[in-house]
Amino acid sequence: MKTTIVPRLLIMMFLQYFVQGAWNMTLGLVLSTSGLSSIIGTSYALLGIATILSPLFIGMVADRFIASQKIMGILHIVNACVMLAIPSQIQSGNATMFLVLIFIVGVLFYPTTGLSNSISFRHIHGAKTFPVIRVFGTFGFMVVGFLLGQMGFSGSIMTFKIAAISAILLGIYCFTLPNTPAAGKGKKFLMKDLLCLDALALFKDKNFTVFMVCTIFLMIPKTAYSAYVPVFLGALGFNNAATIMQIGIATEVIFMFLLSLFLFKFGFKKIILWGAITWVLRSLLFSFAAVDAGILVIVIALALQGICWDFFFTAGDIYVDNKADVTIKAQAQSLKFMISNGLGLLFASSVTGYIFNHTVVDQGAAALKQWQQFWIYPAVVAAVVALVFFLLFKDKGMIFQKKNAEEGAVSELKTV
Repeated sequence: MKTTIVPRLLIMMFLQYFVQGAWNMTLGLVLSTSGLSSIIGTSYALLGIATILSPLFIGMVADRFIASQKIMGILHIVNACVMLAIPSQIQSGNATMFLVLIFIVGVLFYPTTGLSNSISFRHIHGAKTFPVIRVFGTFGFMVVGFLLGQMGFSGSIMTFKIAAISAILLGIYCFTLPNTPAAGKGKKFLMKDLLCLDALALFKDKNFTVFMVCTIFLMIPKTAYSAYVPVFLGALGFNNAATIMQIGIATEVIFMFLLSLFLFKFGFKKIILWGAITWVLRSLLFSFAAVDAGILVIVIALALQGICWDFFFTAGDIYVDNKADVTIKAQAQSLKFMISNGLGLLFASSVTGYIFNHTVVDQGAAALKQWQQFWIYPAVVAAVVALVFFLLFKDKGMIFQKKNAEEGAVSELKTV
């Protein structure tokens, strides 16, 4: 592995999540501020549908035909053009056109997350180095959140303009990344490649299936957090939601650096299980904060982001990479993202949108009692997920296996 590769991947990951944070982090708050709060759930549902449609197919193309960094660059540049058209639709209150455009944004953006993971895994020692690279994505999320909060843009349409400009820069930068050619290029193209059946065959593994099903349902508390915490914090009287949410991003950075150590010591099952359990605790803390809005409770709940995200979702990325053969790694990452941010987000946004619209019917401080009830639902879901995962997931440990000479004879984690 060339010493210059990792710094280039760090920059890629930083920009990838800077772009995502710019438009996605406070999407619910932007719509609420602009009088479009009724379509928050619908927006996230459409993003879920978009994630189902595109990432797996794009992953197949990257595995068989076109270098991953080229596809990623093209998608970001085209997506920037779409995002530039969104602010005017929000200003005019055109909910229908906004929903169309945000759907297109999802179709173009979400495959790039799987591609950024795939590019990283192709050039590094996965379980050892990936958390360090991924943490720079968290830095990107943190920086853009801090900037939005400090400039007063947390609920402003400027978020999409910032996202568009940064997406153009990232798109151009992608063409300078280490070449990541299609691993299966030159092989005979079969119908199963179009349907991405190689990646879907991973579901033959019971443990893989259990993890994916749990991921879908854990997206309910995750979506409740990402879509509605900015609105909840506003009801509590916090004007700069994007700024205070950086508490969670900061702990995400800390635990990202520790993730490899914990994985080596405890294995996938314990780490992922702890991540699920922490989602229970966090949702209960938010419920308590709604009636006893002490700043300490809010800080603790936000600070649990590091364990909630890193131990379940990032550890899951590494788990999926270790399950997949080298010829389908891009498909596998896209599959995981499609399950979580596609099926999972579609399902979760529909559920949380329904709960929000039927539970939180008042505005501001008058709704705090209703928010208390709202946060109980994701807590219950996370508790069920943790229990199911504990009972059915059997990949307890990890061992080292040597890759063959063609892959560079490096040590890599394998599940047992």
